[in-house]
Amino acid sequence: MKKSLIAWASLALFGGSVCQPAYAANWFEIQTVSLPEWGKGTFFGFLEPNYSNMSYTPASNGQIPKADYIGPTFTNTTDIAIQRARLFLRGSVNPDISYYLGTEGGQNGYTYSYGNYAPRIIDANMTFSNYIPGIRLEVGIIRAPGPEGAMEGFMTFNFLNQFPTVIGQLMQPSFYNKSALYHGVGNGGYTVPTADMSGNNGFRYPGIQAEDWFMVKPHLELAYGVMLGDNGLQFDPGTTNGPIAAGRLQLSYLFDNGKGRFFRNDLTGFVWYQQSRPEFNGTSNTMVRDGFGFTYMRNFMQAGGHTLKAEYISGTGNIAVPPAFNAAPGLAAGQYETTFFPGSNNRAYGYDISSGYFVTNQVELNLRYDYYDRLPNLAAQERLFKDVGAGVEYHLTPLTRIVADYFIRRVDIANPSAIGATGSPALNLANSTVNGIGNEFNIYAVFAF
Repeated sequence: MKKSLIAWASLALFGGSVCQPAYAANWFEIQTVSLPEWGKGTFFGFLEPNYSNMSYTPASNGQIPKADYIGPTFTNTTDIAIQRARLFLRGSVNPDISYYLGTEGGQNGYTYSYGNYAPRIIDANMTFSNYIPGIRLEVGIIRAPGPEGAMEGFMTFNFLNQFPTVIGQLMQPSFYNKSALYHGVGNGGYTVPTADMSGNNGFRYPGIQAEDWFMVKPHLELAYGVMLGDNGLQFDPGTTNGPIAAGRLQLSYLFDNGKGRFFRNDLTGFVWYQQSRPEFNGTSNTMVRDGFGFTYMRNFMQAGGHTLKAEYISGTGNIAVPPAFNAAPGLAAGQYETTFFPGSNNRAYGYDISSGYFVTNQVELNLRYDYYDRLPNLAAQERLFKDVGAGVEYHLTPLTRIVADYFIRRVDIANPSAIGATGSPALNLANSTVNGIGNEFNIYAVFAF
């Protein structure tokens, strides 16, 4: 009975963390449909205490690169915090109408906005099933169809504290006030003062989504989701910036028909697409994010169990360049403010691949490599991000674990001659800035209740 309750509870955490033990599931199903056992409403939650330490070397101007400070405040290179503190209420109005309400109270980029922390609603939606054949309708704050790293629940995200750079910069940006006019810096770029930048939206948008999933053959499941939402930060009208459309299609082979396991054994391939036309300085530009990838999982929490995940992501329009430093006397605005390149000719792309292996039923080893090429169309702005991560997890239960991970971070300047001649102050500063970006060490735990 106790194991059964743990299995039901695990579905609720972070939008659903594992699959139903009675039958196969997927992220669309996990994040929308409540289980009968939850009745009219059941509370769940988890805490994530975290310790982080960043190594660093000051740049030639004496400043520590901002990438070496710990977000979201970027004031310390070592920090202890409650990274996530989430409480959920999930249940059903009737057998065909499910609801999902979630709050976030941790210290992260979602709760920190305009210089202050505040608890926020992160999930609030209802799903209507069996009213239209082949279509379930989800209405409210929706996790947009997109890359696996943005859709999956925390229990299958081995490097929870560190998104791949391509997801962190392309898929989880902060938002700005579209009504303001910003200073141009050449090459179609504009600096946005930190005071105008909101927090991120946790990959979620207010809107409506049509979705469903089908067993098209024995062991073969097809799932889709198509969303139309409001591009901006939830509950912040100042960042509202037109509609966003998104869709994802995935096909899964279920090795054991998905039965009887917390994490189903499957091979899933997926493609996704997002498009919007956000306004910047009075002009709307097409912004596209798209990608594809696969996931493979066998025998979670069993010695010899393993996972493999890989995905490719690209984007055009509204490419953000985070500031190189915190504000300090003598720095130009472009060095301590975020710069946006809104034109649809601006682009970026990247990929990540990760793996996990259970050496015992409770100890899992993890590896990940991620790569991000930002603004290859602008020689002086192009930067190449290359991160290698290694971690070890001790799973106390399917819902609770202790994790340690270490990231070797590297940033390369693709075209140094476009910045300045060898030995010039501009190139020396650029080189010392990227060379000053150090490695990252995290110890954290996830405690579910």
